[in-house]
Amino acid sequence: MKVIVADDSMLTRKIVIKYLAPLNFEAIEASNGSEVMEILNKEENLPNLILMDWNMPEMDGIEVLEEIQKNARLNRVPVIMLTSESDELSIETAMKAGARAYITKPFTAEQLVETIKETIR
Repeated sequence: MKVIVADDSMLTRKIVIKYLAPLNFEAIEASNGSEVMEILNKEENLPNLILMDWNMPEMDGIEVLEEIQKNARLNRVPVIMLTSESDELSIETAMKAGARAYITKPFTAEQLVETIKETIR
């Protein structure tokens, strides 16, 4: 299974990929929202999941969610937001924009894995 790990922090991407190891995902890294869209638009086989930060340069996570939702081919890919935005309005905004789940930073490996399992069932 393929997953896009999108965060402008390389350290966060590496931690998330380490946490994904037990799930045997093939991780594709993106450092900003524009890279996420480039990957989605060029990949013949879409990823099974996107793990994405809100605050990224070029295109933020909400802008990416909105673009994904406009595209019938892409909007089947579940997106989990992994972000430091923890207020209720932010969570509501992301879920309305199309996120399937929302995890606030910092998070544990167990929290991430459990949310992924629930989301891709």
